[in-house]
Amino acid sequence: MLKYEMILWIMKLTSIIPGNIGCRIRNAALPYKRGRNVKIWDGIHIDSPSKLEMGDDVSINRNCVINAGGGVTIGSGTLIGPNVTIYSQNHSYKEKTIEIRLQGYERKAVIIGTDVWIASNAILLPGVIIGNGCVIAAGSVVTHSMPPYTIVAGVPAKVIGQRS
Repeated sequence: MLKYEMILWIMKLTSIIPGNIGCRIRNAALPYKRGRNVKIWDGIHIDSPSKLEMGDDVSINRNCVINAGGGVTIGSGTLIGPNVTIYSQNHSYKEKTIEIRLQGYERKAVIIGTDVWIASNAILLPGVIIGNGCVIAAGSVVTHSMPPYTIVAGVPAKVIGQRS
């Protein structure tokens, strides 16, 4: 528990450092797995950073929230816009005789392919797989997996086109 508290402190302290220097400090200080040229911009919050894995040339823009408790994998060349939320765990709630706060969590990995663009304010829920080359429109809520090279939008997100 103390180790996790230390990681939270490091995350908070490093999250306010802007620019490329901040990106380098976060890459050096936080226990996520990453490829080359990963940029995690300021204001980000990552729960369970040791369960986050990224390929090369990934950019995660400002003020994103990534809950990696169930595992999050982000493929190379992926761009994640500002204020995106990615959840790989959620509260368990099915047993009505037990308070929700006491039921623990359900964890399901989120897998994001290569060459994906997730635009600002999108939300990805536990268990989704985003295929290579997908575009997720701003404000979309992705509740299920999306095939490669599709353009998706809406709440809940639906396929609205294909990348040609």
